[in-house]
Amino acid sequence: MSFIDNERFRKVPWGVLGGICLIVIFYVTAGIIAAFVVSNAVAGATHRSAGLFDSWWQILLFVTDILFVLACGWSFVMRFLVRGRKAVKGGAEE
Repeated sequence: MSFIDNERFRKVPWGVLGGICLIVIFYVTAGIIAAFVVSNAVAGATHRSAGLFDSWWQILLFVTDILFVLACGWSFVMRFLVRGRKAVKGGAEE
């Protein structure tokens, strides 16, 4: 018996969770790009250089983005595994 057969995993709305992750990924990525552009504009005006990982909040945005990408991948994989398992079980009972 695999963990996909567990009733708790079959009732989770994996598609909805994946969609929520995609929305968060979009806005966090937009935030990373906006922060980089603004940081470079400020750094250019003050004759300095700016990078993507200059402050703690830029690192936090990047780590958040990576975690939500992994969560999105996991939820879409689970959606297709659970849906495929339901189709196989439904076909076997008829």
